Amino acid sequence: MNTEYLMQYISYGLHTMVKIWNRSPGAGPSPKVFCARKDLQDIYLTEDALFRFLDSHEQGGSYRSLPVLFSVNREIYYAFSPSWDLDFLIGPVRFSSPVRMNRDLEALPLSEEDVAAAPECEFSDFASHVLLVYNLLHTSFLSLNDLVTANCMDSSMDDAIMEDFSSLVFDRREQEQPHNPYDQELREFSSIEHGDIEMLRRSLQEDYTGKIGTLAKDEVRHMRNRGIVVVTLASRAAIRGGLLPEVSFSMSDVFIQRLEEESDTAVLLNMMHQFEFKYTEMVADLNSQKAGRPRKDQNPRVDQCKDYIFKHLHEKIRIQDIADELYLNANYLSEIFRQYEGLTITEFILQEKVGLTKNLLSYSPYSYSEIAAYLGFSSQSHLGKIFKKHTGMTLKQYRDQYGVREF
Repeated sequence: MNTEYLMQYISYGLHTMVKIWNRSPGAGPSPKVFCARKDLQDIYLTEDALFRFLDSHEQGGSYRSLPVLFSVNREIYYAFSPSWDLDFLIGPVRFSSPVRMNRDLEALPLSEEDVAAAPECEFSDFASHVLLVYNLLHTSFLSLNDLVTANCMDSSMDDAIMEDFSSLVFDRREQEQPHNPYDQELREFSSIEHGDIEMLRRSLQEDYTGKIGTLAKDEVRHMRNRGIVVVTLASRAAIRGGLLPEVSFSMSDVFIQRLEEESDTAVLLNMMHQFEFKYTEMVADLNSQKAGRPRKDQNPRVDQCKDYIFKHLHEKIRIQDIADELYLNANYLSEIFRQYEGLTITEFILQEKVGLTKNLLSYSPYSYSEIAAYLGFSSQSHLGKIFKKHTGMTLKQYRDQYGVREF
């Protein structure tokens, strides 16, 4: 294996230092070192301190089998990845968000300047480089979940969770406060899946003596978490109802961000139900569009085609490009799409672009020409003609009637 290239790849990727100890017979004791940054010095960890630290945490030779992630003073981070003949040390780095490691080496206090000198990266990037080294040097596969479990999860956590669970079940039984029945939840999300607005309204009005589970000790955090759960379940129900996954997931992202920005518990409750109704309305619109069409099982190629269209709505979409992406003949793709959807691919593309134009006119401050350019139309007038054909309104008429004034 080309270890020099691997060292360079990691060093450039994380902007840090990489050291390799060769454990083969006859190899010298000193490590090979590569650092693309000439200004970076490892002032946080000596070689002696490293191996004393690893030996002190060894349990039956465990550190010789899996990568060891550890911190220095809970501020600077390293990864030691062993194999039979090569040992890699990656670091120092600091993370943009705090990450708790099971192992911490207490060293002399570090100044703010010392800590700031270490390169910053995301934990996910750091972990991916560690996994790359380990999986190249071993025949067994190590996943991110395995790496985090071995290095960041407290072994006593499972016992603590089960203790809390037992206590909660006992308290609820003593107080006769069970959760609300599951069949209410089934009706709630089934109504979204079927686009049944009235059924959703009735399910939300049902009254029970049980209570909603506690998702956080802080009431605002509890309501936000509850909203995130509801939006997540609603988005999946809408997908089952026919909404494109990419559309549903994008809406979920926006809804959850809005929940995170709100701190009024009454407003949070109202918002989560509004989002449920929005999903239900979109499924209902899909059902009304399909009304009168012959009932057929959906074709996965048609779903893939629609997914491609949504991801490229801001471009000028050519049927040949979709066909090439799906490794299909363009005429064949056009035919099966028309059979299953009751309209041509071009008609579907324009329908989706008009729908997105409505949202942009209602909720964004962008000019008509900016919207036309964003959606891949040749000009504002071209978009205007298509939009009026589908809605019976000009761009200005629609914005004047439905546009939100405050941005």
